[in-house]
Amino acid sequence: MEPLVVGIFQCPNCKVIIKEKVEKKEAQEAEEIKDDIVKDGKYFNLNRKYEIPEKGIVVRDGKFAVLLCHNAYLKSDRYIRLSWWKNSFTQHVGMMKITEKDVLKNLIIALEKIDKAFDDFWGWHGTFGKKKEKTVEQIEREKQYDIIKYRIIENRTCPTCQNKMNKGKFHYECTHCGEIVVIEGYNQPIFDLDSKNLSLDFEGNFPINFYMPLSGITIKWLMGVWKALVVVYSKNNPNKKWLRFYWWVRNFSSFIKSGHREMGDGTQMGWSAQKGTGSTNIYDKKELKILIDGLKRIAQEINWEIN
Repeated sequence: MEPLVVGIFQCPNCKVIIKEKVEKKEAQEAEEIKDDIVKDGKYFNLNRKYEIPEKGIVVRDGKFAVLLCHNAYLKSDRYIRLSWWKNSFTQHVGMMKITEKDVLKNLIIALEKIDKAFDDFWGWHGTFGKKKEKTVEQIEREKQYDIIKYRIIENRTCPTCQNKMNKGKFHYECTHCGEIVVIEGYNQPIFDLDSKNLSLDFEGNFPINFYMPLSGITIKWLMGVWKALVVVYSKNNPNKKWLRFYWWVRNFSSFIKSGHREMGDGTQMGWSAQKGTGSTNIYDKKELKILIDGLKRIAQEINWEIN
């Protein structure tokens, strides 16, 4: 049998996929991890020169945890961090930071949707948002964005403070609140989307390198920041699938000056991976419920109301 991801194997002859049998002892250990108390931050290894872990909940023993952290220079700057290690919480290999309550809400909803829409082998049984009949709320949201775009193009109205913006060659800039709106293509304004108003529908168009996206959900979208959860598969073996957490950034400074997107190695559609994100994978679907519970408990620690 050939291993696809951790705990899932494929027969090289008939291509049948099977899941590894979990011994009773291992299943009991998994339950102990799930029911464990919130651990002290000293238990987790981070670069304390920049950030301090206060508390954490283990998702995968020695390798994956949900942390409550604060900035090493400003204790009041607290946030939630998903951290991955190679082993025993020593060698750090990946991370995603959640600094806003609304993004945390989106993350939990996205995880719950993914848990329902995929089977244990990450086979997808959901549908893309465009195939579903739109709700009244979605229609109203789209109308609102169309109105904002119209006001930007026709009146240079700032989408944030409603004052009139100054026009550059490839962008508008508000001198009142500092908002910048980039104009791309044929009068297509690009501006930040409120995380509370994201549709959280499944989609398949993501700026992913190396792997192929099956389906995913965007949990944050700003002009220069994009965060999403995407189930991906190997180009060489479509049966090798897993969940990956993505955090992309893009720099509009060159576009504002010349109208050309920043291009280079590792860049897709003008987007590149946020420095330090590394490897952010979940192979065992059972970890989703542990992660969701951990996020809700850490949200209570930081006093974020997510219900």
